Amino acid sequence: MNRTQRIARFNLLVVLVAVGLSALTVGILYIGVGLPMRLAAGGFGLMGISGLMGLSPVLFRKQPGGVDFDERDLLIQRKAVIGAYSIFWVLFVLAAMIPFFVRGVDGQVSVKYLAGMVGGGMVAVTVVQSVITLEQYGWREKDHE
Repeated sequence: MNRTQRIARFNLLVVLVAVGLSALTVGILYIGVGLPMRLAAGGFGLMGISGLMGLSPVLFRKQPGGVDFDERDLLIQRKAVIGAYSIFWVLFVLAAMIPFFVRGVDGQVSVKYLAGMVGGGMVAVTVVQSVITLEQYGWREKDHE
């Protein structure tokens, strides 16, 4: 497994764990403890765990004397980034237009939803980019075949 695959797998795992823990915490605080949703939504602060993705270049450093990226790696990375941001823009436009259709022309949307749009966009980009990267390489290590 090369460096790009390890980084993609690590980022995907970190984001999925962060989203899962955040949703679990909000569920426990809202349903289990009975806090109002505006207080229970603070459980989404666990999404900060996804900041661990910044450690991936440090954890998966290039081996001395090894090739960091070749042409195939760069092509796969380019496809993954294009796919991720294509999905992001579709989701972003939907997130921006749904309140318009629900609330109407004169409706107002609170600014507190903007942080959720940014966080959701980061999750979408990371998940799609990691999945496309792993799909392009193949999901398993092929050295033993």
